[in-house]
Amino acid sequence: MRWMDGARRTGGWIWVFAGLLLQLGWGIGYAVWPGVITGTLLVAITLLAVCSLPPLAARLPGIVRVLGTVVAVLLALSLLGAVADRFGLFGPAGASGVSWGSWPAFVAYTASLLPRPLGSVATVAAVAATLLEVALGVLLLAGWQRRWVGKVTAGLFTIYLLAMGVMLGLGEVVRYGVPMLIGGALLVSATPTRREHRMQHQAAEQGPERRPDPGDRQPAGRDHDRQCRRQS
Repeated sequence: MRWMDGARRTGGWIWVFAGLLLQLGWGIGYAVWPGVITGTLLVAITLLAVCSLPPLAARLPGIVRVLGTVVAVLLALSLLGAVADRFGLFGPAGASGVSWGSWPAFVAYTASLLPRPLGSVATVAAVAATLLEVALGVLLLAGWQRRWVGKVTAGLFTIYLLAMGVMLGLGEVVRYGVPMLIGGALLVSATPTRREHRMQHQAAEQGPERRPDPGDRQPAGRDHDRQCRRQS
């Protein structure tokens, strides 16, 4: 399990730092920057990536765990906030910080991410994405099975990355900071919770259990009685 955590952590670093370079380059060149909420999430993801690097992770294990929880919560709020947005809870389309503002607008946006032959299933895709985002958001907030939930979240963001990049262009990917979201989800999946860390620490203190040696077995029955008489 540790080597799998290490692989996801390495993948998370690659996505985060590559995404950060993309964000900065695209922002400077085309003046395309994420919003305040997304920007806050990206800053937290960057801090988690930096603090989880080997030179710092060994010195700051508590901070890494706290940042992992913070990023998980922010990812959850981002997912749930996106769902609230598509139902108009933050205001109509065009309002500050609003991406869609209504369900029909979100379905139309989903259709723009699909090839034309699949445009007829835009509503189904929109419903599926919404249900999955709600489920992942709730699970990330609860901290349940964070390894698996983080991996599924990273997979969902990867699908969004491919759809946005192919159908709408790189600018849309940068606007939502999708590469860094993928990296953040991977880092969350590789960062142990407090309970997992405590269990790992207890296991390390106890050490491996010693298996009984067949040579240590005491003879039973008559053989044992004979041995006792000989010793007496």
